[in-house]
Amino acid sequence: MGFIDSHIHTIFLSWGELLDLAYSGYEAVITVAYTPYVPRSRESLADHFEHLMLEVDRLKSVGLRAFVGVGIHPRCFRPELINGYVEVLREYLPRADVLGEVGLESCSDVEVELLRKQLGLAKELGKPAIIHTPRANKVKALKTALKVIEEVGVPEDKVIIDHLTISNEIIELVKGRSFYIGMTIQQGKASVKDLIYIIEEHSDLLDRVVINSDAGRDPSDPLAVATAYEELADEGYVTEALKIASINVKKVIKP
Repeated sequence: MGFIDSHIHTIFLSWGELLDLAYSGYEAVITVAYTPYVPRSRESLADHFEHLMLEVDRLKSVGLRAFVGVGIHPRCFRPELINGYVEVLREYLPRADVLGEVGLESCSDVEVELLRKQLGLAKELGKPAIIHTPRANKVKALKTALKVIEEVGVPEDKVIIDHLTISNEIIELVKGRSFYIGMTIQQGKASVKDLIYIIEEHSDLLDRVVINSDAGRDPSDPLAVATAYEELADEGYVTEALKIASINVKKVIKP
């Protein structure tokens, strides 16, 4: 079928889970940076990025293409090490496909400055970006991220703002923009019901919606993209399902 998971952490997945992806019709994944710890040095961050680069061959061995994202997650940094972290990112981002996962958690000044520095590198190198938004303060994080994107001058059509959920305020913020709307099919985030709502009530957004599992260390379903596609297809939304499970994300990563 050619599914693409636009946000996954394959370094935490087993060999069997990778085979499940391959056997379930996946073509590729975007595997992005995240550590369940805060790197204590620039060398520690570099080791994480090296690990991500190794995923290309591991996924290739089961018939999957890995697009690699490197970046500094907003929960995974020490403020006093930011300059060193960014130097490491400058070394590795040219070798990667995507800047990510970066973004905002508390929307503190230091988080905003870190996001600004990272998006500046993405703009300089012409790389797309995947921006994390938190479970709490999502509207504030979305507004802040949009402000930083505008200030840095990153083209919106090279950005996925991720983990977005459905509310009237968020719908109003995304209308009329050109960034991609990342929706994570996971308990407490987005659902197939939310996708159906967009299809039926806000079809003008459909060409910018991409879905993902965010599977990795925490409870999640690595096959969430395929499952969502099947549920939408069962409801008669085959064309729409193919857009959000494969076609749209290809416009960002341009494989």
